[in-house]
Amino acid sequence: MGIIIKKAGKALPGLIVKNEALNKFVNTDNEWIVARTGIEERRVATKESALDLAVSAAKLALAQENYDEIGLVIVATVTPDKLVPSMGALVKKELGLNNAVAFDINTACSGFIYGIWIAEALIKNGMAGSNRGTTTNSIDKALIIGVERLSRIVDWTDRSTCILFGDGAGAALLENNPCEKGILASFVKNYDDVTDSLSCGMEYLKTPFTDEDRDNPEKQHLSMQGSQVFKFAVHAIGEVMEKSLELAGLTADDITYFVPHQANLRIISAAAKRFKQPIEKFQISLGETGNVSAASVPMALYDIMDTEKLKKGDKIMLMGFGGGLSAGAVIFEL
Repeated sequence: MGIIIKKAGKALPGLIVKNEALNKFVNTDNEWIVARTGIEERRVATKESALDLAVSAAKLALAQENYDEIGLVIVATVTPDKLVPSMGALVKKELGLNNAVAFDINTACSGFIYGIWIAEALIKNGMAGSNRGTTTNSIDKALIIGVERLSRIVDWTDRSTCILFGDGAGAALLENNPCEKGILASFVKNYDDVTDSLSCGMEYLKTPFTDEDRDNPEKQHLSMQGSQVFKFAVHAIGEVMEKSLELAGLTADDITYFVPHQANLRIISAAAKRFKQPIEKFQISLGETGNVSAASVPMALYDIMDTEKLKKGDKIMLMGFGGGLSAGAVIFEL
């Protein structure tokens, strides 16, 4: 059984926010941001909901597909439009994916990788919902989406975070194709965030039965210890790359292209150096989008699949790392 990544999709909001525009909120400039991150601009949703972005990306990934054949929808996000219904349920309803089981996952920037890992296992084990109206628990096609509107949880007066993040969505269609090799290996890992290096709280309504936390509410914006996150990211991306290569019986030289989480150019460059790979083998899209958390890997995947670079038999590695702390990698063959 081969689980292939058949197609990808991408959607971005209309507003482009260049580095120079951030001067209004924080003491920074374009040269400082580019030198430290590689980011030149990001997209910010002003009219688009997360659902709008997710659906637009999904439609690209599902172009010319029979929607009734989609048996599973997984949406990775830390910024859903609602807690209930889930983003997966909203996408299912909006697209009319009548035979799909739908749900959300939250592993921050690793979310899309975890979504593929889950979908691959469900397809192989026949544990997804009924397909094409049958009563058997089987699935041939799964839609994995990463979508974020990080602009609504960013503190735009905090220079350490507001320069990094943006909004957008990416999607991929997985299909069971016994004639193809497809996914060769996948590996995920969680690490305890003992220093609270990356977090975002949320505030619930207070109950009349307790005064707990009334004077110490959770911060409802992203909080990050940059140096700690950088150290984790460099270590984690190296570990998941190494483990996935080992599981696939490959070396880094066997990989045609690497598609990493688009967090910081220095992290990507460190991975290239560690595995002695030219930076040209790494898809780099962050200059125009910034860090879009769970959406960044599928968006970058779409960018490379939308070119003429790829050919049959190429081996692609996807890598994610982020809050939780979490990390993962997937290797697949076209």
